[in-house]
Amino acid sequence: METQPMQAPRTGFDPVLDADLAELSSGASAECALQAERYRRIDSAVRRAISIADPLGGRPSLDEQFARRSITAELALVLRVHERTMVGLIYEAGQLCGTFTNTLAELSAGAITVRHAREILAAAVFLPPALHARFEREALGKARTMNVSAFHRAVARLRDRLHPDALAERAARSRADRRLVFEPDADGMAWLHLYLEAEKALAISTRVGDLATEAQKEAAEAGELGADVVAANEAAGETADGILGSGTHAQLEADIAAELLLGLPAQSTHDRQTHIPTLAFFRPEVFVAVPKITIGIDTLIGTSEEPAELHGYGPIDADTARRLVAQAPTLYRILTDPLDGTPLQLDPTQYRLSASMRRWILYRDETCRFPGCTRKAERSETDHTRAFENGGLTVEANLAVLCKKHHRLKHNSRWRVQQTGNGNLRWNSPSGREYTTSPSRMQHAPPAGPATGPPEPSRSQVSAGSTRGNEPPF
Repeated sequence: METQPMQAPRTGFDPVLDADLAELSSGASAECALQAERYRRIDSAVRRAISIADPLGGRPSLDEQFARRSITAELALVLRVHERTMVGLIYEAGQLCGTFTNTLAELSAGAITVRHAREILAAAVFLPPALHARFEREALGKARTMNVSAFHRAVARLRDRLHPDALAERAARSRADRRLVFEPDADGMAWLHLYLEAEKALAISTRVGDLATEAQKEAAEAGELGADVVAANEAAGETADGILGSGTHAQLEADIAAELLLGLPAQSTHDRQTHIPTLAFFRPEVFVAVPKITIGIDTLIGTSEEPAELHGYGPIDADTARRLVAQAPTLYRILTDPLDGTPLQLDPTQYRLSASMRRWILYRDETCRFPGCTRKAERSETDHTRAFENGGLTVEANLAVLCKKHHRLKHNSRWRVQQTGNGNLRWNSPSGREYTTSPSRMQHAPPAGPATGPPEPSRSQVSAGSTRGNEPPF
């Protein structure tokens, strides 16, 4: 009987580490399979919802449109994502369950990740359908062995090689997608994304970088920093605190870009050091409101440092709020009922809202009140929850903000909504699920019972903003 020689243990082999890596690999494959199944379920749900849509008397094409909108909204709530995200997921599911079934199969098997699959779909959008099969076949060959970053570059090259149109023609068409996107972030900050022609974006970036470098050199020549210190810090991508109010070259670039975008006059290095761009350099077109009267008035007169709230963004510090209010062309004081906190209003039997009532509803709701929607109130419509023609009154308890899309969905689908008090809305979806939304600013206290003494003065809030008319405030 022959005996097999014992294999020597691998150098550096650790069984615990090996087990961790094996488990991670197995889990990654299982996650890919789960994502593939989610795509199948999404596509199945959309197809089913459209096939069983209950017409409301409109044209068949319109019924299908609102059935699709309805299931999109409900899927977004089930998966807890924004509707825009859900639209993308539905598109991906339709493509993976239709044209790109091989990509879905590879994802299900764990051979590629969902990010690889999305790279394939994103690139295929730019190719004629006749080339999709060839493109998918060649792309999958690369996806199985590349990480996502390398695959992104490889797919871009593959797309350009297969595309029948010249790059100049494609660039001309893509110009239609240029846009500016505002993205709020934490701690009083935000991102501003600018999507435009590459040569323009590069020119802006280069120009801002040159201005930042020039400003640093001017500061050094003025004796504010020694040239050797500036050179050392530039090499590290940093500069000393105090120069132009910035700590790094990147921060200085951001300040200069803000100056350019806001149309501020060019300033010398010395001026910039004490004249740092801030929100106070432009006249605000949005409302700045202080959440509570005990905080609001004290904050505005400087006896309190309680945060204010920038409408459309969120909390801002007291100093920034005071600078904004100082620049605002109009101030509104909002008076509320001392018992239940509702705003004073005009004749509720009139359909049209007063300018002051509309201003209050926009301020209260801040965004569209459909579940999950974040469309800003100023870009939305004010809706009578119970239709005016059916006896609904023009009062706060029957008003809510809905964006145009969800306003139409309410009237053209089986979604139903009720007011339940304090501005809360209860929505029932066509499938029978229930969702509740609340105003962004829950300022209304419930009635405390009969008053035992003289009425308290009306509570007050101060908002800063702009107006084109002379509508009376509350």
